[in-house]
Amino acid sequence: MIKTAIIRLLLTSTLLIYSALTMAKQIPLNRLTGQFDEKQDPAFIALDATILPVNKKGMYLQKEPTEQLIKAYQDFKKIHSDIPFIIVSATRNYNYQNGIWQRKWDSLTTQFSQPQQIAEEILKFSSMPGTSRHHWGTDVDITSVSSNFFKNDPKGKILDAWLQQNMKNYGFCQSFNEGRNGGYQTEEWHWSYQPIAKQYIAEYKALLDHNPTKITETLNFTGHDQIRLEALIKEYVLQVNPDCY
Repeated sequence: MIKTAIIRLLLTSTLLIYSALTMAKQIPLNRLTGQFDEKQDPAFIALDATILPVNKKGMYLQKEPTEQLIKAYQDFKKIHSDIPFIIVSATRNYNYQNGIWQRKWDSLTTQFSQPQQIAEEILKFSSMPGTSRHHWGTDVDITSVSSNFFKNDPKGKILDAWLQQNMKNYGFCQSFNEGRNGGYQTEEWHWSYQPIAKQYIAEYKALLDHNPTKITETLNFTGHDQIRLEALIKEYVLQVNPDCY
C-alpha cells in the first residue's frame, strides 16, 4: 500500500510538472511578439464592455487579468471615489506598437544622426515592436503616463501609494520600478498581471537564451537592421521588476 501510494504521488508530481512545462511552451511566437489581432481572440475581452473606466474605446485585455483589475478598481473606489482610476492603455499588438515607433523615429531623425541613438531615445519609454509587454494582454497603464502626476499631484500620490500597497493582492506587479540596472525608465502607471505574464517572459527568455534569431527574424520595424537589435531586446524585455518573474 505504501509503495503504491508513493508511485501514485510520483506520477501525480510528474504530471503536474509536465503540465506546467507544456503550458509554458504553448505560447505561440506570434503571441509573444504581438503579431495577432487581440480583437479576434476569444481569450481577450473589450474593456469598454466592462465597468472599468477607459479613456478610449477598443482596448482589450485577457479575461483573467480583466477580472482582477475590476476587483482592484472597485476596492479603490470604495475608499477614493473622487480620484481617477482609468485604464489609458492595455493590449497593443505589433502593428499598433509599430505605429508608435515609426512616429517617434520620424520625429527624432532631425535630432540624432545614428540609428542606435534614435532607438535608445525611443526606448526610454516606448518599446520596439515585438518586444512590448503590452503585446501579451496582461499589462495596463493606469490613469496617467506621467511620473510627475504620481510624484507631485495630490491625487496622483494617493493613487500611487494605493497601487504600490495593494495591487499585489490582485496579482499585479509594477513592471518598471526603481532600482533596476537597465531597461525602461520608471513607470509608476504600468502594472502587469504576474500569474500569466511570468509565463510569457519565461518563454521569451528561453528563446533569447537558445534561439534569439527566431524572434529577431520576425521583426521588420524601421531601424531593426541598423541597431544592436538582439542586445536591446534582451535588455528591455528582461530588465523588469523581479516580482514580475
